[in-house]
Amino acid sequence: MLYKERTEKGKIKFGGNIIGGIARRVIADTDGRALAADSRGRIVKGLNGAGDDQVVDAGIEGGALNVKLYIVVRFGSSISKVTADIDRAFREAVPAITGLDVGELNIFVKGLISKNVTKRNIEVTTHAGDRPAG
Repeated sequence: MLYKERTEKGKIKFGGNIIGGIARRVIADTDGRALAADSRGRIVKGLNGAGDDQVVDAGIEGGALNVKLYIVVRFGSSISKVTADIDRAFREAVPAITGLDVGELNIFVKGLISKNVTKRNIEVTTHAGDRPAG
């Protein structure tokens, strides 16, 4: 998928795997408390671009990037703390790399990891200007 937007700074164009790559790096920075997943809750492995487009669904609306991001959380970790950390880091990284602000960010917790993945479907939504919990 290719994203295009004209802003006051000029024309912005980038591939969908860029947003997935940003998301994967942000998720990796949780020190193992969360792992990247696809929309079905399967852990997306590999780091060098493989599967980046599976981790997010994104679109541009009104000059802002709206994103659905999928993760699984390690059992014993605070879901609200993990999602707040991801929210904060993702909202800082995207404008720095793409020049676009993040509008709505939906983080879907697709499961919990202990020895096996326990399927869940928890959605945490924030909008531009919201302050994440934590």
